[in-house]
Amino acid sequence: MDLGGLPLFQMMSTKMEWLGRRQRVLAQNIANADTPGYAPKDLDPIDFKSKFKRDTFRLQLAVTNTGHIDSKIRQSAFGDEKEARKKYEISPTGNAVVLEEQLIKVADNAGQHQLATSLYRKNLNLFRIALGRQGGQ
Repeated sequence: MDLGGLPLFQMMSTKMEWLGRRQRVLAQNIANADTPGYAPKDLDPIDFKSKFKRDTFRLQLAVTNTGHIDSKIRQSAFGDEKEARKKYEISPTGNAVVLEEQLIKVADNAGQHQLATSLYRKNLNLFRIALGRQGGQ
C-alpha cells in the first residue's frame, strides 16, 4: 500500500521537506552573523488551507429574518500585528542577523519537526492496527 498518495501523508511529507529547508536557511543566517551587509532570510510558511481548500462543501446560513446573525466571515485584526512588529537594529557593519531571534526560530523549527514526526509515526501505527499488525511488526 502506497501511503504517499494519501493527502495526510502528502501534507506531512511537504511539511517535513519545508522544515529541512528552513533549518538550512536558519543555519546560514547564524553562520553569517558576523558577515558585513548580510540580511537574514527565512522561508514563507506553508499555507495548507489554500492548497487543500474545499469550497464545494461550504454551507451558507439562510437569513430569513433581519434579526438573524449575519453569515459573512469577518477578518480579524490579528493579521496587522505581524506587519507592525518592530525590526531589530542593524549593526554598524550592515548585518541584520540577531542571534537570539534566529535561535528562537531554530527552536520553533525543531519543535515543529518533532510534532510532524510524531504525527507521522502515530498515523503509521493506526494503519498497522487497521491491517491487523501490532506495534513495530
